[in-house]
Amino acid sequence: MLASLQILLATPVRGQGEKQQALAESNSKSGQPTHREVLPTAFGNAWRAAGPSKQLSAEKFSVVQGSEVYLEYGLQSVATRTYTNGHNQVMIEAYELRYPSGAYGLFSFDRGSLSAGRHEFYAGRYLVRISDVTGTSATNSDLVSAIQEYLSDGAVELPTLPGHLPEPNKITASEKYLVGPAALAQIKPFSDLKGVLDFTGGAEAATAEYENGGGRVNLIIIDCYTPQLAADNYTRLKNYVESLKPEDKAGRLIKRIGNYVVEVVNSKDPNAVQAIVDQIKYAPRVYWEGDRFTSIPFEYRPPDPLVLEEARKTGVFLATAFYLIGLMIVGSVLTGIIAGGSFFYWRLYQRRKLGLGDAFSDGGGTIRLNLDNFLLPAEDSKVKLLGKGD
Repeated sequence: MLASLQILLATPVRGQGEKQQALAESNSKSGQPTHREVLPTAFGNAWRAAGPSKQLSAEKFSVVQGSEVYLEYGLQSVATRTYTNGHNQVMIEAYELRYPSGAYGLFSFDRGSLSAGRHEFYAGRYLVRISDVTGTSATNSDLVSAIQEYLSDGAVELPTLPGHLPEPNKITASEKYLVGPAALAQIKPFSDLKGVLDFTGGAEAATAEYENGGGRVNLIIIDCYTPQLAADNYTRLKNYVESLKPEDKAGRLIKRIGNYVVEVVNSKDPNAVQAIVDQIKYAPRVYWEGDRFTSIPFEYRPPDPLVLEEARKTGVFLATAFYLIGLMIVGSVLTGIIAGGSFFYWRLYQRRKLGLGDAFSDGGGTIRLNLDNFLLPAEDSKVKLLGKGD
């Protein structure tokens, strides 16, 4: 497939690259922004491009042998470019997928089947393949880190189904994530299920190898998403297994767990295989149809990040407002005490300065009614007291 891809990327794509370069120059002259290249002119401080970048659309890639698997994972385009660090030369292929799950799936599908001198990894929505040209080593940690930093989209959500494969006795790095019959047909232990299992409605599968009875068994989980599709796939798989010859039927185990359909092949120890299968737990997920967030009933709605952020901002605003109000009240009280005390002691100072510090204060100029001489009789008083006489 690589030879076919290189032939396709030879002459026609060069013209396309010249067209894109002219368009980029035109945009730069007109002040319009240009799109970021998938494979830039340099990675890090050491690796420099040794030639122009070549790109191939998914439609043109479809003529390459084995392209149906790539298209099944959601291939959008392919970019290739040669890089050198002065001593070594590598060719980098960047396969752009529609979703990060497709990039991970294609990475897991190719794992274990690459020839010497090639290295693959995924970064965001891209599957990146580094092929050695000079015969040294295609795995360069500095180059891989620079590519991952350039192509990564930050934190991405990878498929959860491979995480439901049982861990005990599993062969390391044997997991493969499948999204359709084309990839399933390439997995030798389950290639006969290509026309049996139905991937309608976005069903997905995960496979892995396990040690069993001195040999290895292969296990596949098909997540059908709906009980109807799970029942249909289980029935079709069961009928298919029952139609096999006794020697072909031996070593097979099928089971339905929730919306999962599970099959194990090449079993040597049925009891050990049953123990592995019993560890599979179905994790249901609820999907609500609708094109708006409000289509989900309120009691089933997940927390809305925007609402939570607005609530947080409102809470901070109210807390700040009450804090400032409290500061103003405390400030007003302290200001009143300081101003009143200052005025009182200033008046007291003025009276003492006039020699009236020990004298009775007139209450600050208030009017008094002095009835002492009218209520208390004196010895020689000729003043008529209140309430006396006629």
